[in-house]
Amino acid sequence: MLVTSLLKGIAGGLALVAVAAAALAQDRYFFEGRASLPAHDRNAVAALGQRLFFDERLSGTGTTACASCHQPAYAFAEPRYVSISDNGRRGRRNAPSLMNVAFRPTLMWDGRFRTLEQQALSPFVRGEMGITVEEAVHRLNADPQYEHLFSRAFGHPPTADTMAVALAAYQRTLISGESRVERFLLTNDGAMLSRLEREGLIVFDTRAACSSCHRLARPRGELGDGPLLLTDNRFHNLGTGYQSGRVIDVGRFAVSRVKSDVGAFRTPPLHNVARTGPYMHDGSLPTLEDVVAFYDAGGRPNPNLSPLIRPLFLNEYERAALVAFLRALTDRQLEPSGRLSRW
Repeated sequence: MLVTSLLKGIAGGLALVAVAAAALAQDRYFFEGRASLPAHDRNAVAALGQRLFFDERLSGTGTTACASCHQPAYAFAEPRYVSISDNGRRGRRNAPSLMNVAFRPTLMWDGRFRTLEQQALSPFVRGEMGITVEEAVHRLNADPQYEHLFSRAFGHPPTADTMAVALAAYQRTLISGESRVERFLLTNDGAMLSRLEREGLIVFDTRAACSSCHRLARPRGELGDGPLLLTDNRFHNLGTGYQSGRVIDVGRFAVSRVKSDVGAFRTPPLHNVARTGPYMHDGSLPTLEDVVAFYDAGGRPNPNLSPLIRPLFLNEYERAALVAFLRALTDRQLEPSGRLSRW
């Protein structure tokens, strides 16, 4: 049976998918590595990072935090089409989920960063927080409580580097629980999925060939085996950066300068995908039904369209089964209320 063969293949071949090469962004606060932290300090560092992540005082207006775009209720993604900076300026891209970000080899839609430390201060550098890194560090040093927490975690007052390390440490704690799909794949317990969801898995892996990019394999990283992410961590052109006969967002090309990367964006993980809409790098597809219809139509034709993208000619039942399967990828702790209560 096809599902049984899928189970055997996944159980026998769980491995880290190939890592795409990433050019690195350069700026004054480009953090080159991780600070070496004593084991007994790590919990304090992550707790400090959590405080920083939700602190709106680290913005120009006092109303914006990292959590403003990466909202716990939406699996640390955002329900808006694109992000909005502290000054009200609309960005070009949607903020993706941070769940399981510890298992990603590159970050951002274009893969410009290799580590969470490298990425952590970029919202200040790019002006999204409305204050500079220097001002953020100044505010932390002017707060006796933060000065105490940084000294407890790192042995000295706040700096830009320790701020980045703390934010990264907290984000590494954002690991999803198991979805019903994962439980089904591991145990072959038919009660985990409805018939429609099981048939959606078959469509996903065969007719639609979604698993060509959204791979059915667990990542392995410094934290051990991660949840089923369903991504190849590569960059593909689907046509979402191409409108009215021109490229409006070059995507990966801005980092790699490789012509074939024009309009290519990172394959997003699908764990908790039902909670992270709207979809695509620009938030242009509001629902999972819209996403399935987009792929079914063969994406948006353009000179750099990935050869993996083609019309699927799915029938109505197959499209419904695919959507049902995607919804079953939700962390079971999220399913009843749609909220990550443990945060």
